[in-house]
Amino acid sequence: MAKNVAIYIRVSSLDQAKDGYSLAAQERTLRKYCLDKNYSVYELYADEGISGKDMTHRPAVQKLLQDAEEKKFDVILFWALSRFTRSVSDLYQTVYKLNQLNIDLVSYTEAFDTSTPFGRAIIGILGVFAQLERELTSERVSFALDEKFKQSKYAPAFLQGYISKNDELKIVKREANCVKLCFETYLETHNLSETARKLNSAGYRGKRGKEFSANSVKVMLRNKTYVGYIKFNGKEKFGSHEGIISADVFKKAQKILTQKYNPRKRKKFKQ
Repeated sequence: MAKNVAIYIRVSSLDQAKDGYSLAAQERTLRKYCLDKNYSVYELYADEGISGKDMTHRPAVQKLLQDAEEKKFDVILFWALSRFTRSVSDLYQTVYKLNQLNIDLVSYTEAFDTSTPFGRAIIGILGVFAQLERELTSERVSFALDEKFKQSKYAPAFLQGYISKNDELKIVKREANCVKLCFETYLETHNLSETARKLNSAGYRGKRGKEFSANSVKVMLRNKTYVGYIKFNGKEKFGSHEGIISADVFKKAQKILTQKYNPRKRKKFKQ
């Protein structure tokens, strides 16, 4: 009887730039593997642009584990263990749970599967090195960002109103107009939800294409990057980029937010 296989693929933002790690490349290779082995593909589970440091915040892997509990497949196939998880604790807990369910893990590039004693032993070793790689990468990235911050070049990604070019923030005119409208509307209405409706009605969307909500408006209003500051790892300083909002407008918005969201003043200022 042919094995029923769940294929799991993942890329982080960094991986998307690496040849061979794209979702399409992983899917193509793993489907061919199943075809060659005469396996039946139950479903494809894909997490895009999400880190592998834990499983909690990955929707597709959570759905995969939920379906595993219902024993909808016999095998979980992935490109490499680092695609599945880089956390040793997550790995051990998941392998134990899957063993109880008689579901095997198979890595295409590392040529192991947990249906064999050797596979069960080697997966633990690979898991340790996967976590080590993640932690070393995190340290290198943190050091690099800290150096950029010291040079006033730290540029946060996906910030409404700007685009990062060569570690510098450059204003995107239409998005900057959205930021200005956000502050203007909030100063006028004192209402986050109303401000979000105004932005959405004007045709504006967030960096990832989503409509604005009261919460996303609040995050925007609290961001000091719009008056020229940069912030990293709890440290704050003036950056080299051009601000979108004046310091006076920003202070007025903060005053309203503080008054409205101070528990002692909620009765006086209703949302």
